[in-house]
Amino acid sequence: MKYLSLLVFFIFSSNSYAVNEWLKNLDAPDKQQQLELRWKAFGGEADLRFMYEKLSINKISVNPEPQFPDKHWSANHLVFPINKTSTLEMQVPYGIITKITNGHLSINTNVSLTHSKTTLNINSLKLLPTPIVNQGDIVNFVLIDNNNNKLFTASSIHLEFDIEKKLMKMSNIDLIATKTLAKLLKSPHIAGEVIAQLHVYSNLIIPKDAKTSLKSVQAISCATNPIWPPAGEVDVTLLNVSQLTHVGSVTPERIIIAPSASLKNIGTADVAWYWKFSGSFPPYNNDQHPYLNWSIYREIDGRFEQIGLSGIKHAFYTLNTNCSCPGGQVLGLECEDVYGVGNNDSNVDLGPRQELDSFTGIWESCGSFFDPMPCTGSLQNSSTGLGQNRLIADTNELTDPNNSQLFFQAWYVIRDDIDIFNSMGYRTFAPTPNGGGGWSMNEGNVFTNGAALDNYVTPNTISAFESSQTQSTNEGHFTVAVKVIDLGNGMYRYNYAIENYDFDPRFNQFTLLLDDSLLITDWVFSDSDDNTLNDWTFNLSNNQLQVIGDNTNEQDWGMLFSFSFTSTAPPKQGVITIDVASPVLNNSVSSAVLIPDVISLDVLFKSSFEN
Repeated sequence: MKYLSLLVFFIFSSNSYAVNEWLKNLDAPDKQQQLELRWKAFGGEADLRFMYEKLSINKISVNPEPQFPDKHWSANHLVFPINKTSTLEMQVPYGIITKITNGHLSINTNVSLTHSKTTLNINSLKLLPTPIVNQGDIVNFVLIDNNNNKLFTASSIHLEFDIEKKLMKMSNIDLIATKTLAKLLKSPHIAGEVIAQLHVYSNLIIPKDAKTSLKSVQAISCATNPIWPPAGEVDVTLLNVSQLTHVGSVTPERIIIAPSASLKNIGTADVAWYWKFSGSFPPYNNDQHPYLNWSIYREIDGRFEQIGLSGIKHAFYTLNTNCSCPGGQVLGLECEDVYGVGNNDSNVDLGPRQELDSFTGIWESCGSFFDPMPCTGSLQNSSTGLGQNRLIADTNELTDPNNSQLFFQAWYVIRDDIDIFNSMGYRTFAPTPNGGGGWSMNEGNVFTNGAALDNYVTPNTISAFESSQTQSTNEGHFTVAVKVIDLGNGMYRYNYAIENYDFDPRFNQFTLLLDDSLLITDWVFSDSDDNTLNDWTFNLSNNQLQVIGDNTNEQDWGMLFSFSFTSTAPPKQGVITIDVASPVLNNSVSSAVLIPDVISLDVLFKSSFEN
């Protein structure tokens, strides 16, 4: 065993995965020959990175201890040799892996896990291929120890080939604790949890007659140059957000949550996917790439609130699974990609959301969080392990007994994407303490494309007691949803939720036209932070209800603000005006909503008086 203080990352010329579907459409005279050939991977090294903070929260210790305990878990490497006699055989027609056909890789480990008085010594780990379980993967493994115990399942694997150097890399592998591991450690609460990340570097044997690319096969679109916009339209859909994981804590009451996510290019253009600081490339002459962010929402007492918000995860590599395109820095047509929990909690890829122009999808690296002034053109800074640029949730908000439902939403911001709403999606979840010090997320079974706010009120409708209107402007999109609850005895509860998706000039005030004579009580304002000192304030005067923003808490992109009040008047259709914090094209925007109907109230009063 040894520590690895500096990893060398290879630049790979050809790789990818695909299922056999694309081969059915391939008309090549040597197709059968290429399918029968077997590439082989053997020996090398395995880099094991435990999520030390997560394990510590669950009262599990690791030996050897982390070399850098004050740094993010990914900074601590345990590197072990892979037995040279262990081999994986793979079907890789034209340099595109379709499946692992035989074999395994044996890692000579020297590590132990301890929970209470129980210690599990792991002296070896065998990577054994299994049938595909997760959408977007083409390779899955189980990891078996020297006693034939299945300790981990492995998913979200980035597999790359370096043809020239005869190397194979499988990186960013999420290691998920099995029930067997949980039982051996007498720690049932870790079963099904991502607790480590694995990177495997192996030697590669390529058959003499193997073709390593599809460039000579004209029937495959990926053999030609990329199709960039405006020659085609960018349209990426989020396929799933899953494996929600409590990866760490700021305090016992404030926990950090990260997901896995998968996507697919359903457009007619390829998508730039270049790692930051990697250079300048077409079609934008920069290092353009997508940005993943995630949020938590709750519906409580009829209100819809955002209670957690992440920074942005800078994407850096696309697998291009389930298609014939090579993986790398271009997401090809009909290709899929997946990022695991460990990958999405990467400290070198998580940055502040304020730096991104979400409407255009443009981020400037010079002077950024990663490369402060004076710029060097390279990575100079990264997020700390104390929750910086991560989603932090208060456990009291996750477990409030009045919660009706919790939603976890993820969204890829992608330049030139023609539909931002299919690039986002959500699922319900119900977090609970796992009994060992950590939290289980208990995800719902159904993933739905679109904004979580759509589950609160049906999009683009207006009825007697509910309204939801999504507005598309030249500066971005936003939705205003209203739910009015008849409390009885002539009282009505008005609940407003305004979500700024990608309106970068930001919002700083909401205005409703209301009569000053209305009785308005029980004000509530909610945003995604825990700072009550910057909450927006209410003012009812001059026949207007103003919800006035704090200049330190403007409503930026990706944020949902909500407010509520109780009135004696029933609802009618009205208008909300939203002031823009940094006007570019508009000083304000507006949307149809429901508001208290003072005229109806007057009619009811007069009718009652006359009778």
